[in-house]
Amino acid sequence: MTNKFFILFVAIFLSGIAVTVISNHTVSAADNYKSPLDLAATKDGSKIYVALFNAHEIAVLNTLENKIVQTIAVGKEPTGIVLSPDEKTLYVTSGGYRGLVQAVDLATGKIVNEVAAGHTPMSPVVTPDGKKIFVCNRFNNDVSEYDLPELKLIRRIQVIREPRGAVVTKDSKTVYVINALPNNVSNIPEEPDAMIDVASEITAIDIATGTTKNIRLPNGSGSLRGICISPDGRYVYLTEILARYMMPTTQLERGWMNTNAISIIDTTQLDNKRSGFVNTVLIDDIDLGAANPWGITTSADGKQIFIVAAGISELIIVDAESMHKKLLLWSQEKVETINDRTVRRKIAGDVPNDLAFLVGMKKHVRLDGKGARSVVAVGDNIYVGMYYSDTIQKVDLTVFDNPEETEIIPIAKQAKNSRRSYLNLKRTEIALGAKPNWSQERLGEIYWHDATLSFQHWQSCATCHPDGRMNGFNWDLLRDGLGNPKNVKSLLWSEQSPPVMWEGIDETSALCIRNKFRMILFSMPDETKCQDIDAYIRAMQPVPSPYLVDGKLSERAERGKKIFEDTKIGCVQCHPAPLFTDQKLHNVNTKCYYDRKDSFDTPTLVETWRTAPYLHDGRYINMKDLFKKGKHGNMEGNLESLTEEQLDDLIEYVLSL
Repeated sequence: MTNKFFILFVAIFLSGIAVTVISNHTVSAADNYKSPLDLAATKDGSKIYVALFNAHEIAVLNTLENKIVQTIAVGKEPTGIVLSPDEKTLYVTSGGYRGLVQAVDLATGKIVNEVAAGHTPMSPVVTPDGKKIFVCNRFNNDVSEYDLPELKLIRRIQVIREPRGAVVTKDSKTVYVINALPNNVSNIPEEPDAMIDVASEITAIDIATGTTKNIRLPNGSGSLRGICISPDGRYVYLTEILARYMMPTTQLERGWMNTNAISIIDTTQLDNKRSGFVNTVLIDDIDLGAANPWGITTSADGKQIFIVAAGISELIIVDAESMHKKLLLWSQEKVETINDRTVRRKIAGDVPNDLAFLVGMKKHVRLDGKGARSVVAVGDNIYVGMYYSDTIQKVDLTVFDNPEETEIIPIAKQAKNSRRSYLNLKRTEIALGAKPNWSQERLGEIYWHDATLSFQHWQSCATCHPDGRMNGFNWDLLRDGLGNPKNVKSLLWSEQSPPVMWEGIDETSALCIRNKFRMILFSMPDETKCQDIDAYIRAMQPVPSPYLVDGKLSERAERGKKIFEDTKIGCVQCHPAPLFTDQKLHNVNTKCYYDRKDSFDTPTLVETWRTAPYLHDGRYINMKDLFKKGKHGNMEGNLESLTEEQLDDLIEYVLSL
């Protein structure tokens, strides 16, 4: 996109004209991508319904014939699907900021009901009694509750931040919701030995009352993607990335920066002190990561847990029974006296740091293709949706491709001693359409999520920048020296508004990408792949703000716009339209104890509504604190002259960009 057309787009977007951007990128219909995003299987396993995000369709897979036998058009990008208990109706969430919940009559393949949902609805779940459906509204930070079969909206329940998945208990009493990102202040206090806790949480919703209870995960937990519940209803399992953000990013060896994990919640212990949190278990090997875990499910008997690691295109099979026995053993703290010295051994708090915890309880299966995101288990077969390859990968757990059960294959060229055992199970690739012809932008998106490009496969670019945005943590990166952690920045419009990084260290986004391969992924950049990633970054589009009303500024935001543009107030001096940044470094009195410089890059204000915490060190969790406590803007303007109502108007406008 040329600067001319880029600026025209921004001008149109911010003028109040509704611009529909469902995803973070513009995908041409000519690309003809299918993009399987979610799967739902019938109880007898004869059919699997596949949500095809970019095709705006639901595909019906006949598992006996291994082929698609029907497609159902839904009009918008389907983000989640769920079957009614009687399997007569398929409920579909779709769309972006004008989201929908649709009811599809499976006998006719027709949409028989359609109601409004929130901003980017996803992960619908139906109670086992068939009376209610709950939908996660990702960018409204809430969950909608509807009565069935009418799809009558009952209420919207506030959660924490970016709900992306949910499950409901067998007794239809509780809904567990994963909040994808943490919602915490992320700067480290200046006090000696001060610590900080930044982590995502699980929200448990009492269906009878609508009240909530939050379950905090271990420090560093974030990027929650998948959630499932065991067949007996006792355990909730979820996938996450466990960030070691307190460490300087000097290496990747043995998960120094990021590890990949599942967390376990015991639903029978919701009212105890820890709200049922059992533990967080790493799914990596000691010297080889299992980056970007996404979908998760269990076998029908609950004895096995199946996880797809999108960053490495692998299926991970965990022996659930053995894992729970070991977790129970480690939950009982043992203290021994050896040579007059007290030693504690194997306690629950050690589990999230133990890369060997699942040794002997975990197996890996290679998957063909790219973008393993969704997974369902049907008898002895596992079906995985390969988002970028437009295929369903079927894995037969009972059939081996050769007489030997496992093979040892060296994986990372950068780490020749890193090896992993693989089950040679029979894999069948089921095409959802013609083989996709990936554009440069699509290739860049694939590489962005590909952890095999990093040393020992611990992380991908998407690990710290999900959707090209941010993950809420501060990191002490090598590029600007050690000892000065800074908050992860969104990369939206980074190519159009250099310099890059908080101190403007890199002159261009392209230079930054290549440096990050060397200093974060610890691998040599491939120029062709880097150019594809450049195209991916360049193609990013803003998601319409949840503060907009029918795609336009609210009355309050319109008043705030006038305040913003008042030269006496001073906002436009550093944040002029259309980029809402002057692309310069400024001293706005935010230097902290750990900083070596006092001037920082002016970020764009577009999508500020989704990029908290604010400032270079993430010291403020909301705009009100930024202006009131941080007195932001008073060095260049006169924000202190604003009344409380005027300040609220200004904040509404900024959060609408």
